[in-house]
Amino acid sequence: MNFVIVGTNFISDTLLAAANTLNDFNLYGVCSRAVSSGEAFLAKHPQNAQAKIFTSIEQVCQDKHVDAVYIAAPNSLHKQYAIMCLEAGKHVLGEKPSAANSKELASIIATAKKHQRLYMEAMMTTHLPNFERLQQAMVKIGTPRKYIGQYSQYSSRYDKYKNGERPNTFFPEFANGALVDLGIYPLYLLIALWGAPKSVSASGVLLDTGVDGAGDVLLNYADKQAVISYSKISQGDNITEIQGELGRIRIEAVSQLKKVEFIANNGEVEVISQPFDEHFMKYEVEHFMALVKQNILESPVNTHILASNVMSVLDEARKQLGVVYPND
Repeated sequence: MNFVIVGTNFISDTLLAAANTLNDFNLYGVCSRAVSSGEAFLAKHPQNAQAKIFTSIEQVCQDKHVDAVYIAAPNSLHKQYAIMCLEAGKHVLGEKPSAANSKELASIIATAKKHQRLYMEAMMTTHLPNFERLQQAMVKIGTPRKYIGQYSQYSSRYDKYKNGERPNTFFPEFANGALVDLGIYPLYLLIALWGAPKSVSASGVLLDTGVDGAGDVLLNYADKQAVISYSKISQGDNITEIQGELGRIRIEAVSQLKKVEFIANNGEVEVISQPFDEHFMKYEVEHFMALVKQNILESPVNTHILASNVMSVLDEARKQLGVVYPND
């Protein structure tokens, strides 16, 4: 399947290295604003040296040999690029978050349905083998009562920001911030497991640019409660717990589900997860390609309603935090 990767940041490197392990994946091209950055990206992946370099999304859309597009451009461009590609007949794997807000996401989904093309949000966590094992283990904790999800990772770009540089991750014009960059991982897992919450309450630390550097989101489910704690300006242990009346599930590194354990109330420990290699993004790409081949236009895992429920929480949390994007 002929893919074009739009955007040449580190997440594109990680996805390409993983996708290259799949037999049916072919990097047809890479799209970057400058030929030099496209060349530099391909130089890191010698087996893809013959891939085309596009310098505009219009060029990608016009090429009839392109089957699918992976969009890893700045968040503020996700909607525009996704809609253009879908209208051009390309299937789209859109990096999280799918768009800057719910209105944009609804437009993407409507366009995908109109043009009979697959659109899937590229949230890798729900495609990992350990996610299915986690789902099966939920019964062990009995009645669920509390979810504590943490993703706090000090960003090297924060040092650049403090030195007067303008990294995308800390500016509203790129529809970014710590919640949509890191907090979305424990949030996505939560909503995949428990569905949409009854209510949302958020507070956080805003930088002088107007985006959040850290924060907490409290989600109420009437009979259970969740809190998402995240930061790009401090470092945490990044342990997520799902607590029930019979015990708890403990997760290390929530985005990758590196280690998942069930800990009973009596202290007995059972390891739920299995080890996996460094190519953890291959599962979402494999799933996406399988759907295309079967002409299935919506993922049964990363469903449109799941993406929409997550985006609704992000919208409400940003509103309460006071984080406003030009896209809004």
